[in-house]
Amino acid sequence: MTPVLLLLGSNIKPHLHIPAAKKELQELLAHCRFSRTYLTEPVGDSHQPPFWNLAACGYTALSLAELQKELAQLEQRHGRLRDPNRPCGPRTLDVDLLLYGQTVGRFGSLELPAPLLAKEAFVLIPAAEVAPHWSHPVLGKSLARLAREIGSTGVQLLPEEANA
Repeated sequence: MTPVLLLLGSNIKPHLHIPAAKKELQELLAHCRFSRTYLTEPVGDSHQPPFWNLAACGYTALSLAELQKELAQLEQRHGRLRDPNRPCGPRTLDVDLLLYGQTVGRFGSLELPAPLLAKEAFVLIPAAEVAPHWSHPVLGKSLARLAREIGSTGVQLLPEEANA
């Protein structure tokens, strides 16, 4: 079984897509657990609603290619359409593979570890919450350390979760 770390995001009806995607991921990944949900500012295209983002961590027996296919199908079931003119635009559901074990490399359009994992608070804050001790395979730092170094600007707990 290979450990995996994912990032989920939605800013089109996230109150519907995020809970449903969590249920589906619990069926896809063994020992799946989730971070809390964060409200984050859009990156790359500011003319859209904020995102709900959270991380998921679990284990899979699927190959990298099989997992990518399953995640793409999950996005499609939630109406995800990729607009080449607006790659950072609004979406019903985005599921990004951040880490697949300690795999490093480029696999078609997928790069592992995901480049945003070391650069963006909206990725690191939930990732570090669910997998604080996981070491970034290139940088050799724990996700918790990377999250502390980058800070939490633009990332806040979803109000419902802050009061839970």
